[in-house]
Amino acid sequence: MWDVMTDLLVAGRHSRYFNHTRSYHLFTRVRMIAWLLMVLQSAWILIDWWLLPTEVSTTIAYARLATSAGCLVLGIWAAQPYRLEVSLIRLLLLVLVLTLFQTGSTLILEHHGYQSSVAGYAFFPFMIITMLAIFPLTVLEVLGFTLFVVLVELVTQLWLGSFGQVGALNDLWLLALLGCIAGWASVNQLNLLLVLYRQATRDPLTGLANRRQVMEQLDEDIKVARSQGDPLAVMMFDLDKFKGFNDQYGHAAGDIVLKQFARILRQQARRKEDLAGRFGGEEFLLILPGMDCTQASELAGTIRAACHETRLQVPTGDEVSFTTSIGIAVLQAGEDHTGLLQRADEALYRAKDAGRDRHCLAELEQDRAA
Repeated sequence: MWDVMTDLLVAGRHSRYFNHTRSYHLFTRVRMIAWLLMVLQSAWILIDWWLLPTEVSTTIAYARLATSAGCLVLGIWAAQPYRLEVSLIRLLLLVLVLTLFQTGSTLILEHHGYQSSVAGYAFFPFMIITMLAIFPLTVLEVLGFTLFVVLVELVTQLWLGSFGQVGALNDLWLLALLGCIAGWASVNQLNLLLVLYRQATRDPLTGLANRRQVMEQLDEDIKVARSQGDPLAVMMFDLDKFKGFNDQYGHAAGDIVLKQFARILRQQARRKEDLAGRFGGEEFLLILPGMDCTQASELAGTIRAACHETRLQVPTGDEVSFTTSIGIAVLQAGEDHTGLLQRADEALYRAKDAGRDRHCLAELEQDRAA
């Protein structure tokens, strides 16, 4: 329960793989709203010309066109849709554009005495707040956006001298109330997204990434490693003599061992960019962006040591231990995931043939050819 609450409070615990998913949701929703508001802002100019005198409607028309231009930029800005920081900046810019228009138009209308007699302006702060309900946001993110909108409204009221009046206080109270409702909806969206993401990408027994997620992320990490010139290591694990263990102690005992080994992988692969997954049966895979063969070998030794220190009690009452064999491969120039995993698998089998409970480095392509 505490882990769930922490996941909803702040994004610090989210894996970068989930952040990719959430970022794309934010990206698509910001673009959708930006396109819609661009059309509505431009179309409302006709209503302003009908309701307002020329000197007022012309000034506000320029403001609406500027807002539409800002929404157009957000609508066509398609760069880095999977980077969470960029998607949050997109949302912040959308809120900022709408807030600037609302504040500017309010001051213009108040100056000409039309603030209370023209439709379509007083609702803007409330629209901005309620708009947050369609985005999957953490509690702290919702709180930040809500405080920003409420603070702008408060400053506007102080500027106009309306703060303290019943109507102004009602507006602030309603903004805060809508912020709570929108925040509740946003956090629920985030929770639903987390649940769906975990169902689609997690192995139900161990809680690690499933094979599909591992393969998709490996392809993405290979692209990043090539573009940035960084190393990328993978480890392939096989629990030693696991089939015989299942025959002797039963599948329930085997499940206990699988879950414990998954726990060891999570404890040792602590960086946010690392991804541990169950590849199938008793085979596991660890993706390690930025690691070379030396660092990967050190980590493999640590994981093997953690297995040696583990003692488990199984349903038969016996206390058991387990070991693992590990194959390590580091990405080579021009290599795809097929070649990388094949070399890791060959290194794993060499570790098993050499007596198990050890790790082996994959041969380089030129050495294999020789």
